[in-house]
Amino acid sequence: MTGTRHRKGHVIPSIMKRIAPIQGLTLFFLIGLILLTIIFHGKIPLWRSLLLQYIILVGLLFVFKIISDRRVMGKTGTFFYYFSPVLFVVLIYESLGNLIQYLQPDVDPQLIQIDFLIFGVHPTLWMEQWIIPWVTDIMSLVYLSYYFSPVVLAGVLYVKDRMAEFDRALFVLGVGYYISFIGYILFPALGPRYAMTHLYSVPLEGSFITDFIRDTLIALEHNKRDCMPSGHTQIFLMILFLAYRYERILFYIFLPIVCGMILSTIYLRYHYVIDILVGVGLAIGCLIFGPLLHRWWSNLSTQSRVS
Repeated sequence: MTGTRHRKGHVIPSIMKRIAPIQGLTLFFLIGLILLTIIFHGKIPLWRSLLLQYIILVGLLFVFKIISDRRVMGKTGTFFYYFSPVLFVVLIYESLGNLIQYLQPDVDPQLIQIDFLIFGVHPTLWMEQWIIPWVTDIMSLVYLSYYFSPVVLAGVLYVKDRMAEFDRALFVLGVGYYISFIGYILFPALGPRYAMTHLYSVPLEGSFITDFIRDTLIALEHNKRDCMPSGHTQIFLMILFLAYRYERILFYIFLPIVCGMILSTIYLRYHYVIDILVGVGLAIGCLIFGPLLHRWWSNLSTQSRVS
């Protein structure tokens, strides 16, 4: 019995030693989602398909691991392995649309109240006076840039063969994404564009650019409760810091975009200001503890290879 308990107690450390930090992080997050789906299956209409989806993602994770270890498909297989975390983040985010809305009520009323207590006005309503069609187009383009920024940073590091920085950056960003996903689960919120529609008197009008971006995001984003925290703010600030450390030219390119993007989250009515403030705090926390966790995890893997 003692030997059995001893082996069970070493299951998790053993897994952590045999899998890359970012893949391990994704695996443990998927296991958490599987347990959450099972525990609350009575509330989730599509819980069986959701559970199957998470199990398939776990299997896919190990497929990428095998492809990398056995060098299947050569450089192409290696490329897909290294960039697979991007795919998992997207698929997991989309899956949350079938989960979050059934777990607890939305917290938009509370977030609206917090913003009003802080500023004495509703920030997105106050910004109506500055709405101009050409500004709306610029804000929409800046907001859209968020979706490409992590790939740009990772791509530059990969092309330059700076794999240590590449691995560390993806892990830290993975921590940021999964922490924000936990925030969406704990504090589901649709955001001002839905919760405060009845209060707006000035429409967010722009050219076909704004319409195309808005319609595309609505069509592609299955998870609508992604307001608290502001993932745009959190992740883009983390990317900005990582760019400053690893690729200074990208930092100077991203800096004005990040400033505009944070403003755009309020201007375009996607977020409350409290979402942004929480996003800033989480970005700082992830940038402090993410590298420490990565170093510790990497040391486990190194010790496993040596032994």
